[in-house]
Amino acid sequence: MVRLEDRPRQRARYYRRKNNEISSFSKSFCATFLVILIIAGAIYGRDFFRDLYLIAMGQKAPKLELQLPFSQKRQNILIMGVDVNHDSKELFKRNRSDTILVVSIEPATKDVNILSIPRDSKVYIAGKDEPDKINHAFAYGGIRCSIRTIEESFGIKINHYLVVSNKALIDFIDAIGGLEIDVEKNMHYHDYSGKLHVDLDKGLQTLTGKQVEGYVRFRKDALGDIGRIKRQQNFYHALSNALKQPSVLVKLPDAIKIASKSIKTDMSFYELSQYALFAKSLDSSDIQAATLPGEPSETGIISYWIVDYDKTQALINSFIYREGKATPEDPIEVYIAYTAPHETEAMSAKTQLEEMGAIVKLFEKDKLASEQITVNNLKLSSSIIKNYKRHIPELKNKQIVYDNFENNSRDYTIFFGN
Repeated sequence: MVRLEDRPRQRARYYRRKNNEISSFSKSFCATFLVILIIAGAIYGRDFFRDLYLIAMGQKAPKLELQLPFSQKRQNILIMGVDVNHDSKELFKRNRSDTILVVSIEPATKDVNILSIPRDSKVYIAGKDEPDKINHAFAYGGIRCSIRTIEESFGIKINHYLVVSNKALIDFIDAIGGLEIDVEKNMHYHDYSGKLHVDLDKGLQTLTGKQVEGYVRFRKDALGDIGRIKRQQNFYHALSNALKQPSVLVKLPDAIKIASKSIKTDMSFYELSQYALFAKSLDSSDIQAATLPGEPSETGIISYWIVDYDKTQALINSFIYREGKATPEDPIEVYIAYTAPHETEAMSAKTQLEEMGAIVKLFEKDKLASEQITVNNLKLSSSIIKNYKRHIPELKNKQIVYDNFENNSRDYTIFFGN
């Protein structure tokens, strides 16, 4: 692993930066697998559209058999989102990656872990002598340079890749004639440097592809990322309904052809179709998420995400390669934070955790920003928290997020209420 020994160790000025990175994984993951589902249509051909038509007509379509294209070894898939201008003719050349995710799938258990790598992470780009932001790797040498950089910097073997341009979703929505969404409030925001322009009025309306992109990315309100996640859920619900409409079904072949031009991958159509079926079978609460440990440094002209390599190695060992301690020497320590309406759930979880040998402390809060299980001790095996989820009903539907941005002695933090 390459280490930046001369990196600054400045304390983070804005702690909420980590929350933005962690919560952004859901949008990127879901949007990407939406595109995979689109591509899957190409492999199923007429049968795919026949089945969609049967569903739209209220009839039962034949069940598709899931045969995962996995070897016996873990599969790490690099997913990158590239944000390009609408008028750009070179989607995958000289553009920087806006989103970088490593989706790790365990063949035996079908576990899915998603590691988000902040685009400003300061690393040594493969083939370069000076440190730079990791998202520059794609601009320097495309996907191959990005893969080499990640493998050399973090020791993660990349098995496959999927690069998606923002044009894929935009063009797909336009090709099906737009998407009807009930916009919950007025949204007006302009980020000229980020090329994001949102001008939406409240009410039920048909949005263009560009407007849909603005709707799901908008977060300049009091709810921040929480509001954005809810809007993403509204989007997927609206799209699911649209894909059942006969008027949309007839447009799908052209929509698929258009969207596929904005995607680059080394996986076959068969592999993509099987991953698409796998994605549909997933329970989102079973997906574990983590962000590369570190903190922002804003000294000088250029801002970086300064990677904490010690914590990163511990995270990768536990999160991806399952090398954490399954039987810790000391009792597990758990903090439970809850809001008043969720006190009964919190107390029940506390009792059951204590019966399983954990030391539990309760904290009542006026408001919480999340409803999840946070893993604070990166050296523990993921099997421990999965065992808790399996045996404690109150934890079953909570998503697991790995987070060690704060120095503390607890192993897990469980949040009830938001």
